[in-house]
Amino acid sequence: MRISCRELLALALACAGLALPARAAEEAASKRLALVIGNGAYADAPLANPLNDAADIAKALEASGFTVIRRENASLRDMHLALREFGDKLGRRDTGLFYFAGHGMQVRGHNYLLPVGADVAREDEVAFAALDLAAVMEKLDSAKNPVNIVILDACRNNPFGTRIAASAKGLAQVDAPPGTFIAFATAPGSTAADGGGRNGLYTQNLVRQMAKTGAPIEDVFKSVRAAVRAESKGMQIPWESTSLEARFAFREGAKPAPQVASAATSSRPSAPRAIPASLGSAPSFALGDGWAYKVTNLLDGSERRVAYHVTEVANDQVRYSNGSVSDLFGNSTRIPRSGGRVDEFNPSNQFYLFPLRPGATWDMKVLQTSGERKFDLEVNLKVIGEEEVETPAGRMRGLRIERVARWKQRDSPVAGVNTWTYWYNSGVKRIVAGEQKNVTASGKVLLHERYDLAAYQVR
Repeated sequence: MRISCRELLALALACAGLALPARAAEEAASKRLALVIGNGAYADAPLANPLNDAADIAKALEASGFTVIRRENASLRDMHLALREFGDKLGRRDTGLFYFAGHGMQVRGHNYLLPVGADVAREDEVAFAALDLAAVMEKLDSAKNPVNIVILDACRNNPFGTRIAASAKGLAQVDAPPGTFIAFATAPGSTAADGGGRNGLYTQNLVRQMAKTGAPIEDVFKSVRAAVRAESKGMQIPWESTSLEARFAFREGAKPAPQVASAATSSRPSAPRAIPASLGSAPSFALGDGWAYKVTNLLDGSERRVAYHVTEVANDQVRYSNGSVSDLFGNSTRIPRSGGRVDEFNPSNQFYLFPLRPGATWDMKVLQTSGERKFDLEVNLKVIGEEEVETPAGRMRGLRIERVARWKQRDSPVAGVNTWTYWYNSGVKRIVAGEQKNVTASGKVLLHERYDLAAYQVR
């Protein structure tokens, strides 16, 4: 375990029956550390802005209390050594931030940040000539610290021109692991502008928004996205993936003085908290919305991960990257299954009827077509009330809904009951946790799974 000089001082004073002043003790407990890399001197496709971007981001971070490790026009070796230094200095209580401006590209679903001087003649050589983003994520994961931020202004054009025909544009989708915020200059699979002034369009707006006192990180990047989208006339739309579990602001505001409850009021029970009207409101899906869930098989303990990303919102349909289709409320109308089978629902497979209010209940009938088979569903939905649930993406409030679907296969005696208990949060636009169980009329358990939100990004 690494111990800084300040931490040693705090330990020594504590052993002597003394203590650091409150502010110094707080600083000893945690720090902010950033690694900033700006690469622009590429032989085939030089970039004018990354060095300025890195310099201005470094200055903004230092003003926000970060210690900055900075590299310019770095070779692959320089990038690896800087990443090692960053990882060695990042402690378990610290906030870590990685920023890269320059060329980046995806190859077979992996993202690579390109060093200066890379000798690449074919796309399959990128993997050993560039810094894999996964290496950055692994270094952050090794620190086991509470907050990590990754900012990539690297979705530029193909740096190799006609010499290498890239199989995919921009960078690939990345889901943020717990405690991490990942920001891209533009949406996955798209490219970003280098900019005609001192900075790239994205970093120019990011530096400006980082200076806002007290603004949560989520609000900072929402403002960046809105500005970049407007200034690029919709051609560039920044994107984020977050699974932060703690509040973070680049510029912390003044902390309010603590309030001490009087003896007369401290033991008084608080009034029941009213359910926010918006908690059960209908979602408004947007291009780029995405969710990742950890799915646990409660029969054998195995786990898997499923992800949904909105690729199109048109007319009365929402389309997702995995081929699913829903109505505008998130109720499925089409779900692709393994083996090429597709489940279709008419009307949509009802999980949400808005507005959701505690005590509300509905009865519906749905026809499910699965390949050659058809199933008649009698569905009952009941909204129980507001509850708090713990998820890998953080502790959240949601409206608990119980769904019972009694199903019977047409022209067959096969029948059963599918039960769901799930928690809906309008801010997330989908469920944040849920458990389903599918049992035949004879009592055979076909399926028993738990869904927990692991990461999400919504606009």
